[in-house]
Amino acid sequence: MKIGRYEVEAEIGRGAMGVVYLAVDPRLERRVAIKTYSLPDGLPHEQKREYQERFLREARAAGCLSHPGIVTVFDSDEDEASGDPFMAMEYIEGRTLRDRLDEVGRFPADRAFEIAGVLAEALHTAHEAGVVHRDVKPGNVIVREEGDEVKIADFGVARLPTSELTRTGMTLGSPAYMS
Repeated sequence: MKIGRYEVEAEIGRGAMGVVYLAVDPRLERRVAIKTYSLPDGLPHEQKREYQERFLREARAAGCLSHPGIVTVFDSDEDEASGDPFMAMEYIEGRTLRDRLDEVGRFPADRAFEIAGVLAEALHTAHEAGVVHRDVKPGNVIVREEGDEVKIADFGVARLPTSELTRTGMTLGSPAYMS
């Protein structure tokens, strides 16, 4: 199976609105994660366009950021075959912080502070670029298997200074992690 120019190897994640695949970029010969966005059939055109814009906004939000604690976005486009938008991102061999916490429980205090420091620096970089993540939670933090590096992902409900799709007063994100 192909998505855009990317050759899909396996499904590695699934969410409410899409699927994440492990794929290979044949031009650069590197593994990437491909995040797709699938909408339910029968949506009105305006609503479909809004969701597609939100997805592309995530690609722009994350794509303009450069920090070792943020997953790098390489590309975004619409798949010619399906018409669905997708983005190609850095593939990180690891699991979410949520999965790691479920498996091992609490981290020692020094490791917890180290993770918090990396994430705070990454979010500071995003904020300096005018990007507010708005859904920081353990499920959106990836922990690399080798070396325990952490990176924040999923800027799907991020606020950009140039976007009118989300406004102050709108409730977005994961309720369990909202302040």
